Amino acid sequence: MRTQKKSSSKKKKSAAFLAAGVIGLATAGGAYAYWTSLGGGSGTASTRAGADNVFLVTGGSATAMFPGDSAQTITATVKNTGTENYKIQAVKAYVTTNKSNCDGSDYKLNGAVAPLTEATAVSLSVVPVDLAPAATTTVDYTLQFNNKATSQDACKGATVTINYIAS
Repeated sequence: MRTQKKSSSKKKKSAAFLAAGVIGLATAGGAYAYWTSLGGGSGTASTRAGADNVFLVTGGSATAMFPGDSAQTITATVKNTGTENYKIQAVKAYVTTNKSNCDGSDYKLNGAVAPLTEATAVSLSVVPVDLAPAATTTVDYTLQFNNKATSQDACKGATVTINYIAS
């Protein structure tokens, strides 16, 4: 009986070594077996709401204007006052004054009669650009007194305000 146990034990050891060798060869040779399947699921993320009115537009000043005056080039600077990047895509402008009977129509923006209200504001040529926080870009345009055929005495000493709308 002892002989049978030794023989059986040797067979078990040989089988174990053989199995380990086969597994070792299969692993070393890169042969793996696997199943394929499909799956699905979902994840979530969020974005910030952003802020309103992050663009601050400031314009250079013109020298005193008068009938028959030449157009003056003005440079307006657009600044991102937000804490994230925002893309400036457009800058519009209209003209108001502090005098009665003197309004935007007494002035020209880029050679055309200036609009009087936000609703009729004209587009200034700005290059769309992604602005980082505190970054700036500029837009140039011309401003001129509109020399009408009628008296424009109401505009004497007027303070002319260029109102900007940036988006």
